[in-house]
Amino acid sequence: MVSVARRKADWTDIRMFWVVARLGSFGAAARALDIGLTTVTRAVDRLEERLNTKLLVRGPQGVTLTESGERAYDSALTMERAAENFENLILDSESAPEGRVRLAAPDGLAGVFLPRYVPEFLRANPKIDLVIDGGLWPDKPLVGETDLTLTFAEPKNPDMVAIPLAYFHYTFFASRDYLQLYGAPTSLEQMAQHSYVHHVAQDHGKETWNPRHAAFQDFLHKRIVTNSSAVSFGAIQQGAGIGPLPTCILAIDPSLVTLDLPVETVRLWLVRHRDVGGSARIRAVIAWLREVFDAREQPWFRAEFVHPREFNTYIDPVLRADETALAALPADGRRQLKRGK
Repeated sequence: MVSVARRKADWTDIRMFWVVARLGSFGAAARALDIGLTTVTRAVDRLEERLNTKLLVRGPQGVTLTESGERAYDSALTMERAAENFENLILDSESAPEGRVRLAAPDGLAGVFLPRYVPEFLRANPKIDLVIDGGLWPDKPLVGETDLTLTFAEPKNPDMVAIPLAYFHYTFFASRDYLQLYGAPTSLEQMAQHSYVHHVAQDHGKETWNPRHAAFQDFLHKRIVTNSSAVSFGAIQQGAGIGPLPTCILAIDPSLVTLDLPVETVRLWLVRHRDVGGSARIRAVIAWLREVFDAREQPWFRAEFVHPREFNTYIDPVLRADETALAALPADGRRQLKRGK
């Protein structure tokens, strides 16, 4: 029988060690936990002294785990997951999905992609209300704290639970009308001769791009510059120019034409605080979002790049039929029909 009187390693020290090992440095752990660097260092020192073994090797590039550290990390990870499960069990006091859920998402997801799935969710969950914040006014967020967040940036804060949802593969798209008027570029060099729809997010994180595309950014003719994914989609859809969109956009508008000039792949995360997630309404929204971004039924969300030419059997046949009929019309007729004339 384990003696409860025997002094054990402090859970706080174990958790700080786990964060250091997970993030790879004491500095990163201190920033993620929002505490002083000395506090983190002392916690790991105490744990190593209590266990009488070296867990981490400090180096100029960060920390590496010793053999004992590897075993300690695995145990700490198990403890962290057990603590999360414990919290969820205690917090799960609601028997039915009811109430308001606050979801934050980039404006492209919030304004272009998600709305087509919202009606079905509301019909299936008549007692749940959604607050969807597209981040359009960062200084004036919608009322209340966010319950769930969709983001393309993996959170490093250990107090946040990050669920990987999908991969977004970006490539260049144009409308058929635009290509009929100006032709299709077949190389990045030819892109400089076309009207380019530029999202300012491309000015950040260039290390994730195709290197050739990053190098040609300064030579592109940026006819439209925006910080809105919804604006980018609308401008490209209506024939204003060529620009990068995720391949999943074809599930919304199959009439767009894919150009074989890949840009980048990013991962979508569903993030919640550890204190959130036990309620039935939160679980219902999480289950819904998992279904919305299910890569088994939607190949554009898979980790590996699937070329859009293989999407046809997965796209809504009604939508595909409408677009086929639309494509058969003369260019002027298509524009009038799209505008509802």
